[in-house]
Amino acid sequence: MTAAEATLAQALDEAAGQLTGAGITADAARADTRLLAAHACQVAPGDLDSCLAGPVPPRFWHYVRRRLTREPAERIVGHAYFMGHRFDLAPGVFVPKPETEEITRDAIARLEALIRRGTPAPLVVDLCAGPGTMAVTLARHVPAARVHGIELSQAAARAARRNARGTGARIVQGDARDAFPELTGTADLVVTNPPYIPIGLRTSAPEVLEHDPPLALWAGEEGLGMIRAMERTAARLLAPGGVLLLEHGSYQLATVPALFRATGRWSHASSRPTCNDGCLTAVRNHAPAPPA
Repeated sequence: MTAAEATLAQALDEAAGQLTGAGITADAARADTRLLAAHACQVAPGDLDSCLAGPVPPRFWHYVRRRLTREPAERIVGHAYFMGHRFDLAPGVFVPKPETEEITRDAIARLEALIRRGTPAPLVVDLCAGPGTMAVTLARHVPAARVHGIELSQAAARAARRNARGTGARIVQGDARDAFPELTGTADLVVTNPPYIPIGLRTSAPEVLEHDPPLALWAGEEGLGMIRAMERTAARLLAPGGVLLLEHGSYQLATVPALFRATGRWSHASSRPTCNDGCLTAVRNHAPAPPA
């Protein structure tokens, strides 16, 4: 069978094998080829099966060749899917990662529990919101929540506002270190995926190190610069008993909780491993926040 006679299903198998041979995991290769094929067919990935018996779209192999250079599939197509929802991207905007799903699902469960316990409109703040990954997803899954997000990058903030349309999430462009002074002491939940990679550490994949914006990755020699800042901001924003969920590196499972406990602002601070990284849960113990 010639390439011209191949079906899209056969091309997907061939492309996934090529990507795996280039060092991409089998699961990622299958997901990426479906995303690229759906974009080439101008359908959503969930509707791709209806195209599999048909011919290979002309652009598909062009997209695969770009992916073989380790350019992320999401950057090739200009959007990403996170927990079933599409997020539009732009050049210089951080691509949502699967590991962030765990912290997001935790946040959804906590907001739903607050509503059941009598807080009808819990207040949640997303610091370092990127393209709105967590803020928009929380607003979609818990419509009763009052969701605020802040992002320093102008390009990412614009993308986040586009992604937030129709959800009720409020996204602003600004510095998370002095975010939302009008909300001081009132938040029930703060979530954040700040920069946390130490300068010079090369453990992440090329898709991250070579294509994600440096502003979203690097955080000083220890990787703790922005985490320290988010500790102070979250302590200021949260009401007593409020919870912070913070994504960090798998190599920081001990250092991040210790950093939080040393401040005296948290009654509980512990981290657990996620699929690729770590997640801190910290509970605010008193207000107002002591001087930083």
